[in-house]
Amino acid sequence: MHEYLIPTKCHDNLKSGYRKEAENCCFWKVSSALAHARAQFSQKQHYERIVPTQTGINRFSNMSLESQERKSKSSGFTRCHFVLIVVVGVLALALGILIGYLITRGEAKSDPPNPEVSSTQASSQRQREIDIIMKKLNKDNIKKNLRIYASRPRMAGTAGGYELEKLLYNTWKDHGLDHVREASYDVLLSYPNTSNPNRVQLLENDQVIFQSALKEDLLGTEQHSDEIIPPFNAYAAAGVAEGELIYVNYGRIEDFKFLETNKSMTFKGKIAIARYGKIFRGDKVKIAQQFNCSGIIMYTDPSDFNINSGPNSTVYPDSWWMPGSGVQRGTVGDDGDYLTPFYPATDYAHRIKKEEIKTFTIPAQPIGYGDAWNLLRVMAGEEVPESWRGKLNITYKFGPGYNRQNLKVRLEVNNYEEVRKVSNIIGYVRGSVEPDRYILLGNHHDAWVYGAIDPLSGTAAASEITRVLGEMIKEGIRPRRTIVVCAWGAEEHGLLGSVEWVEEYMKVLYERAVAYLNVDYACDYHYNLIAGVSPLLQDPLYEAAKKVPNADTSSPNKTLYSIWLQRDSMDDDLKGGKIPSVYYSLGSGSDMASFYQRAGVPSVDMWYDYDYKLWDTLSYPVYHSQYETVYLYENFIDPSYNYTLSVAQLWTIFAWNLANDEILAFDTRRYAAAISSFIKQLRKNFGEEWRKHNITLTDLEAAAQQLTKVTNDFQSKVDKLRNSPDTSELEKRMINDRLIQFERAFIDPEGLPGRRIYKHVMFAPSKYDAYSDNSFPGITDTMHDIQYNDRSDQWDMVKQQVYVAVYTIHSAANTLEDIGL
Repeated sequence: MHEYLIPTKCHDNLKSGYRKEAENCCFWKVSSALAHARAQFSQKQHYERIVPTQTGINRFSNMSLESQERKSKSSGFTRCHFVLIVVVGVLALALGILIGYLITRGEAKSDPPNPEVSSTQASSQRQREIDIIMKKLNKDNIKKNLRIYASRPRMAGTAGGYELEKLLYNTWKDHGLDHVREASYDVLLSYPNTSNPNRVQLLENDQVIFQSALKEDLLGTEQHSDEIIPPFNAYAAAGVAEGELIYVNYGRIEDFKFLETNKSMTFKGKIAIARYGKIFRGDKVKIAQQFNCSGIIMYTDPSDFNINSGPNSTVYPDSWWMPGSGVQRGTVGDDGDYLTPFYPATDYAHRIKKEEIKTFTIPAQPIGYGDAWNLLRVMAGEEVPESWRGKLNITYKFGPGYNRQNLKVRLEVNNYEEVRKVSNIIGYVRGSVEPDRYILLGNHHDAWVYGAIDPLSGTAAASEITRVLGEMIKEGIRPRRTIVVCAWGAEEHGLLGSVEWVEEYMKVLYERAVAYLNVDYACDYHYNLIAGVSPLLQDPLYEAAKKVPNADTSSPNKTLYSIWLQRDSMDDDLKGGKIPSVYYSLGSGSDMASFYQRAGVPSVDMWYDYDYKLWDTLSYPVYHSQYETVYLYENFIDPSYNYTLSVAQLWTIFAWNLANDEILAFDTRRYAAAISSFIKQLRKNFGEEWRKHNITLTDLEAAAQQLTKVTNDFQSKVDKLRNSPDTSELEKRMINDRLIQFERAFIDPEGLPGRRIYKHVMFAPSKYDAYSDNSFPGITDTMHDIQYNDRSDQWDMVKQQVYVAVYTIHSAANTLEDIGL
């Protein structure tokens, strides 16, 4: 047990700088626990310099020897008395030393602190704090928030968007967070021309016989608003395309290659028509442009957005299925501001010229399936295979051409781009012990129209979390580390708010961020939790889920964890048995992308969802349409708000645990197990072909084996330190820093081949589908180019990317070593 010497009367004199007075003080020998308690008391009670008074020992110490002698003589004090007092003093001193020695021996022989007691006390304290969180989070407040937030369109850069930014800022300040600020950026945004809307026309002898709807039908439940923007694809090129249609299924590269290889299709001058789904819409446009199409039309087929279609089916407003007039808006652009690539769009930024931006050259436009029927039914050509057929009441054909002469399609897009200000709202709860370590919670606040699901169900939950955190601050309850709550702007246009913020604070985040927890929308149906995670956050997520009650109160499963495990489980490659299913491929579909792919911050993206085994669709049916209303939410998505509350509870407890664990609950062995699994998949997918080109997996497998050994050894050390009462704050900090930096070891400053913005060697959005990740993306995307784009010149690049992967895995292992050099 450590010991300190504390002055009996003059601790504050030392603290305030009056060393002379302090030197006259007697000292106690006390335990480290008492020293800490006295120091804490001193810090709380004494903030101002204390002026020494001429009383007691301080006054005596300032008296001159001459005045003391005069006082002695006047009281009859003799030399004999003086000798006697000295003798008595020496004897008293000797006795004191003896007593102190015996006490010290007794202390030395006393039992050490019981780690079980200490652990139990900490666990009890954490549970009390979690109980407070659970008690305070209120679903009625979330409902109230959502009704306000989704009361008008909230598109970035519009009046409704700016109003919500200000509302969030003022609300979070009123909730009592330590600090709330706006982080604003001037970014290039894309809009449709409302005075000359985009359209698709079918012409016969140059006369318009059909034109797509310029806006969605009002169906009686959503508010009429002049603020509703017409359907469009942000950043699609303005222009006109005329010609024959070719049906390209989902518009994936394999779909185009099938038509090119098996049907001898040529695409130059043709307009592709593709159904939404399977991959990111922007990749459909890129691929159509790659194959020399003159334009592309994307539509919502009932097979993906009204699965129960038929004579007796119901659609919004009588169910959650997309009506024929519904249109999915959405960006087709890349992530981040086009004018300030790699750097934040601040007021001091240098912006490149718009003419220098490499974007799309072909027009693109979304339509509903009611309008698509009018185009697809007149197409000629061979009938498509069954896997390509949707659920419209037509015979699906490839094209090109039409079933009668003198027909053609005209696609007209009149989008424009403009620099406008968007703001992130950032709220802070300062950590009490490690304020320079951050747990970040994020959700975006902009929507294409009303956005009751995406994103405002998440925003409503985030605001309720800020209220609870503010109340805890007022009650004197603080996390160990700083919690940062973020509401991002302009996510729908391409993650603009979060990307620019990460670019501005990249250096700080790289050193200090512990984790980023993303909830884009809280709930798009009331069935099961879906979560994409960094392997490091997998176990902390499970632990948080065990603390959250099952939102279905009629179920025998009492926790979110248990119902999740029952409905969607997977094998645990690390510990054996079954665990709830998660995925490691975070993609770039929401704001976690820049944190994970560029800053190397362990991240999660989570929400309540529908049963994918029952409805195999890419998204909920009315996604990004004007029918995404509070009425829809409260009638079909989460009528009770129990599931939205469940996400808020999970989000808060997850963050609170990460903010308070003395040693972070990251398990690096999960990463090693994942990497070994991915290498097996590489061997299965490419092993035979690689052998033909003298590419071996030997070094990659050896690196994975080394990482497995290092992570096992490191976890043993972490467990020992976590269970030891003698672990110092410095030792905890050293271990936590290694855990935080472990994810960063997978960041390559050079970026991926041809895509410098993505830097994570293990996980990055697929080159051909930004919604999903590839493991070993540099390897996988290069192989994709060889297989689908006839790039036989890329074999050296494959070898290079294998080398980069081996080097990176070794580097990650080194970060966990005591020295590592």
